[in-house]
Amino acid sequence: MAIVNATDVVVKINTTAGSAPSDVLLHCTSASLSISRDLRDSTTKASAGWQDNLPGLKSWEISGDGFVDFAGTMDIKDLITEMISATPQVEVSFGVAGSGVFTGEAIITSASIDAGVEENATYSISLQGTDELVIS
Repeated sequence: MAIVNATDVVVKINTTAGSAPSDVLLHCTSASLSISRDLRDSTTKASAGWQDNLPGLKSWEISGDGFVDFAGTMDIKDLITEMISATPQVEVSFGVAGSGVFTGEAIITSASIDAGVEENATYSISLQGTDELVIS
């Protein structure tokens, strides 16, 4: 069994839609990928009091947290600028190169910066998939 070291899992983003994600999300300390599927209710009177379901739409979301650095490549300032632009769609990937990568187009749905007294400034970001999530 080859257990993946979570440190090797990275989120890459490219703000040019249609281009492969190339910039690693700067100083990322945690990241997650969530995939879900809605259900369509197909209950009838013949269901004997049990709810019946059929598969519906699929969706995915990537989120991450990290340390703020306004001088680096793909920092939170760049992502917020992208989020408020007229075309906030980015290419994003999640995973370990050569071991399993999930890639797709997404829209940045939230970004925040937290700066407590005498603490490291941190950011959080969420991206909602807008199309198919490709697994390679």
